[in-house]
Amino acid sequence: MIRLGLLGAVLTVAGCGGDGGHHGGAAGGEVPSGPSASSLAGTAAVGAAIQAGTVTAECSDGSGFTSPVTTQADGSWSGEVDGSALPCALTVTGGTPAVTLRGYAGQAGTVNITPLTDMVLALATGAADGAWIATPANWPDASTLSARKAELLAAMTDAGFSLPPGDPFTLALTIGDAWDQVLDDIQAAIDDDPAIADYDALLALVKDGNLEQFPAAPEDDPGDPELPANLAVLTAHAGTYTVIGKGEGDPGYCGGCGVANRDHARGTVSISAQGDIDFDTGIAFLVSDIVTISDRTTLAADRHVAVNLGESDGDERVRLYFNGDLEVMEIVHDDGQGVTTRALIQEDTGNPEPGAELLGGHNGVAVAHGGHVWAMEQPFIETFMATTGKRQIRANNFDDGNTIQDSTPFAGEDLAWAQVNVAHASLGTQLCGQNTGVSLMTVDMEATPVVQKTWTATECELQVDYHFSNGATEGRIISATLTNDKDADQVTLSDGQFRIFIHTGKEGPMPELSDDIRQVLMVDSGTREIRSGYFLLGKPLEDGSHPDHYIDFGASAGSSNPAVGTYHCDASSASVNLAMGWVTTGDPLFKFRTSNGGDCTVTVEQSAGRKYRGTYSATLIGPSFSAFGSGLAPGDTELPEAERTLVVHGSFRNFTTQTFHAGNQVNEGPLGGDAHGITLTIDDGNTHFQAGETFLLASEVSSNGHNGYFHRLFDDLDAPDNQMRMVWSEIPLAVGNYACNDEVDGLRPTMTLATPANIPYGATYTQSGVQNLTEGASCTINVTSVDNGEVAGTYSATLVARNIAPVLPGEDASISVSGEFRYPNTGP
Repeated sequence: MIRLGLLGAVLTVAGCGGDGGHHGGAAGGEVPSGPSASSLAGTAAVGAAIQAGTVTAECSDGSGFTSPVTTQADGSWSGEVDGSALPCALTVTGGTPAVTLRGYAGQAGTVNITPLTDMVLALATGAADGAWIATPANWPDASTLSARKAELLAAMTDAGFSLPPGDPFTLALTIGDAWDQVLDDIQAAIDDDPAIADYDALLALVKDGNLEQFPAAPEDDPGDPELPANLAVLTAHAGTYTVIGKGEGDPGYCGGCGVANRDHARGTVSISAQGDIDFDTGIAFLVSDIVTISDRTTLAADRHVAVNLGESDGDERVRLYFNGDLEVMEIVHDDGQGVTTRALIQEDTGNPEPGAELLGGHNGVAVAHGGHVWAMEQPFIETFMATTGKRQIRANNFDDGNTIQDSTPFAGEDLAWAQVNVAHASLGTQLCGQNTGVSLMTVDMEATPVVQKTWTATECELQVDYHFSNGATEGRIISATLTNDKDADQVTLSDGQFRIFIHTGKEGPMPELSDDIRQVLMVDSGTREIRSGYFLLGKPLEDGSHPDHYIDFGASAGSSNPAVGTYHCDASSASVNLAMGWVTTGDPLFKFRTSNGGDCTVTVEQSAGRKYRGTYSATLIGPSFSAFGSGLAPGDTELPEAERTLVVHGSFRNFTTQTFHAGNQVNEGPLGGDAHGITLTIDDGNTHFQAGETFLLASEVSSNGHNGYFHRLFDDLDAPDNQMRMVWSEIPLAVGNYACNDEVDGLRPTMTLATPANIPYGATYTQSGVQNLTEGASCTINVTSVDNGEVAGTYSATLVARNIAPVLPGEDASISVSGEFRYPNTGP
């Protein structure tokens, strides 16, 4: 893979219509109508991610985000503003580390909030405190921002900073990448410069235009002088390779390989993680023998890594040759005396066989051109097309970090994405027209300025094998001829494939419910949409589906508080439902349900009130025009019932028993400094918590006075089941010790802890309007300070998951915790 720093900025205008959305615009030359809301997303970071920070938007029309926005553990955030509200000034405050930084969104899409964006805005407005935000009429325009940005980056270059390509405002930023390293270097430069006390001092210099005083970049680590430079280029391909034959001629990747006059004897080539090379019997080198390593993998042809064992290319050397996917195809040894050995590692596949599976059974879009297949997974549909004449299926050839996945040149450039338009209600052959088409985008990152081309099919033939406007689609690109919007070039696709909303599970016997799994679905008899295997529901699908696509499943005994027993759909309100396909503000639209005429049996094996587990078996019937709301859209063809009947069985529960671990080597405390939040030390644990670990929960913006709200996100879990949240209520605002549920001036202190396991722990419960102490629970809150707009102190508690013990391992439903707290007390 290669990383294209400018790709994120380029793709903000991706698509024929110039749509600036996250996934690009419409294909086929259309300009989609403006959305009712504009999505903004990015990363807030200072080198380290800003975690649990509050992001606010103040837009030109006085509005802001439509709902509260908080940064995640990796600093990422997202929110929506009204479509007409842009531009918007963005501010991140609080969080960990606690900072105040500003960004600026001139259009929908990616926008970061970092010291770089903050300094550019200070330079452009002459204000370091964000006072300029109050007067939208005086906000800097795009040309002013661009000029000030160029001035700041030029000053940083003059100060010795090595800046990667791309726009730090709009390039997708990932913690640890090249631009994030620049943020680390800025802080290191401040620390190294005695004339600049802190970031605020640097910001003051910048806003006054004193760019010549920007601190010098920190010096690079020279590395180990005993090792060759570029060693990582070689060790990235460490491993043992099986030799399948002798390389001959130029198979398309090896024009400079030379003529082999020696056969490889042993049959394997090994490269160690340290850089030692064992090429063949009697031909081996230590890393200390290497003089130079040259990286030539970014060339348009003959991509290779050259390992020289002498001072020139005429001396002994080893070369690794790669195909367009940067897979090792041949390893060549020249002994410097005229003997060349070409060890063939694998053969390029060339053109696919007619009708061959190009996507490996996964969802995606694949296109074939010039003997190569670009297979792109995670297809998506940018705009809701279920009520129009077509479905637009697009797949990107780059990841969330804007790294090209298949770097094989397409018409001499990098392929960014491919899109297929399929007309609704028309199976079989479809020819290019108003609702049918193929389009691509390529990007030439070597050109100045960068050139992007949108390719649109003037002629094409699709074979649509299956299609429901609210459900699944799959078929092939039989042929397509495309022209672009920049020059007279044209290309021809010789083959292709597209598939979306079609799910194939894992093979093998159905597993038991593990600690972190709530539902398992086993397909006994599948359909075109849900084919076979088993699915661990609530986990990301592994069939190439886009992260936004999921299977929504529910097995119910007909009550939120079911008793142990067996329930039949035809004799109770028990039901089993599965939905997939189009995801709206509610559920996916394409529904398989027992209420469509199917059958089910739901068995509750354990029950503890609202927490329970059990098994089910069901026959689910897919959409039909007679089943209201089942997902069949106008123009769809109703399948025979046998083709839309799904037979499944599985197990379920509405909680998990997994153990949640603290970070920082299981100790995230102490609270320290002036931070607002709470430490949570597990003194006595259970299935969910391990004794001795300490969590740090950040205070939420709603914390104030008698009530404290604290949360922590687990970045190894999937939203929405990735948050631990503690709520304190009715805390007396006077120094002293207070026990939970003891009345003090009309207040009854209490605390609860919500976990990603969907198991709540607490000190009290409320029944008939009266708060009661839970059996076995207790807590003591020691308020040590109510001053300077804060309330602080320590606490200890035994919290109980009331009435839930029967479904937990060992029936252990309590935890003992303690810690310190500090949160705002700013009055009403």
